Parts: sequence; structure tokens; C-alpha cells
Amino acid sequence: MELRHLDALVAIDDQRSFTAAADSLHTVQSNISDMIRQLESELGVVLLVRNRRGATPTEFGRVVLDRARRIQAELGALRQDVAMLRGLEAGQASLGVVGTVSRWLVPELVATMRVEAPSVALRINEGASERLAAEVAEREIALAVLTEPVTDARLVVEHLLVEDLVGLVSSELAAEFGSTVSLGELAAHPLVLPPVGNPLRDEVESEAREQGIELRVPVEIEGVRLIADLIAAGAGVSVIPETAVPPDAQGVVVLPMTDVPPRRLALVSARGTQLSMADAAMRTALLQIVRQRREAAAG
Repeated sequence: MELRHLDALVAIDDQRSFTAAADSLHTVQSNISDMIRQLESELGVVLLVRNRRGATPTEFGRVVLDRARRIQAELGALRQDVAMLRGLEAGQASLGVVGTVSRWLVPELVATMRVEAPSVALRINEGASERLAAEVAEREIALAVLTEPVTDARLVVEHLLVEDLVGLVSSELAAEFGSTVSLGELAAHPLVLPPVGNPLRDEVESEAREQGIELRVPVEIEGVRLIADLIAAGAGVSVIPETAVPPDAQGVVVLPMTDVPPRRLALVSARGTQLSMADAAMRTALLQIVRQRREAAAG
């Protein structure tokens, strides 16, 4: 078995046909067909089934494809490590971050990496926990900061910190509340929350069900950082992580919540994969930032 055999298999799966795979690898279709036949002969199983739509992996093919992609990822990381050591080119690190965390984490991480690892290029994806977890598991990105719980067995989960959820109300409504607020008190007003399926929305709705509280959510918005603007404009009230409130937000008041537990954040990586030097440097910087934040909160 040679690496080119695995490359051919991955290319067929990506391109969905032998012809397109040959084009992507700058060869001819007959070479691709020969490599797949050789690979199937060595393994003793059928890996691909051809049909009118192109080529579809069998059960055996999916298993081999998963391994092949892991091998490709490891080879890419190996080449980056060697290149960094030789100083020939910069490495690349990739990170996924949930939107509620990115506001405070990403700027600090970029600034730290510029000092600690200036040759490393960063690729940062912001998105929902479920999507980012899948990207890490499929090795599209190396690391991600997600909300717990994380149940994907393909991931290694490392707890980072907890962040308090707070009530967010407009300055005009603030007089109706005390120095703290309960979920029931907020639920008396229209709520502005992320859409159904978002981890934050799920947490708030789960707590409401436990308390027998009915929520009215006339406005749903994916970008948590935009919620403060809507609250200031009188669209309703909200429950968001304290760290997601912009420090310069105008026209809103933040109220500690008395009956909603904090959310937990975790750093995840793909099980069975060794981080490249670039990704390892980013992980070290990220953990340093989180540790400093925990110490500041404790002090």
C-alpha cells in the first residue's frame, strides 16, 4: 500500500467520481482506477461502488477513508513541523470558538501568538458548538472551544472554565428589577435569544422547563453579540453569558441571575491525533489566557 493509493481514494470521495478525482490529482482516470483496484486487492474488500451519480464508498470504504484522512492530516502536520524547525515557512494553527467566547478570547489569543509564535498563521472559525465539534472530529480544524457537555466519543475534552449567565435589560426597564434577577422575572417580558438548537437557547429553555416557566421569544438572533443592541432598542430582555456583553454597550443593564447555573466551557481535540507544533503553540497560548482569566476572577 502506498500513500498515492489513499490519496486516490480520498480524492474520489471528495470529488464523487473517478474522472474528477483524476483531474484533481493531475493524472488520468485509468491511473486512478488501477490504484483503487490495487488497494482493494491488498485489503481483500470492495471499497467503492460505482453508480450513475459517480462513486459511493462501501462500509469498508468508509472505514478506510477515515483512516486515510487521518494519515493525510498527520503528514500535513509533520511537514509543517519540519518546515517550522528549518525556518523555511510559517506553520498554520486552526481553532474553532463559540460566538459567546470569541469576543474576549480571540483578540488576546492573536496578540499572544504574535509575540510567542510570530511565524504561525491563525485560522479561526466562529460557530455553534455542534458544528465546531464535527469539524474537529473530522480534522477540518485542530482545536475548538465549546460549551459542555460534549458527548462525541471521537473528541478529547478538557474543561476550561465556567462563565456566569446574566440577565440583560434595557436602561429604561432596569427600574422594574432589583440588583439581581430570576429567570421567572425575566420571563414576564419578551425574550431575545439565539434560535432553537443553539446551546445557550437549550440551556435557558431546559432551566425554564425545570422551573415550570413559559418563555416568550418573539425575536431570535444567531449573533449573540448583537443581542445587546436589540435590548437597548427595547426589543425585550435576554439571558446571555456575562463575557458576551460588550464592555462599551450603551443603554443596557447587566443583572446577576439568582437561579440559573453557569455554563461550562471546554477545549476539544480529535482523539488519536497529535497536534502540530503550530497548533500546540496555540493551545499553550490559549490555556495561558484562560488561566489568567480564572486567576483574575478568583482575585
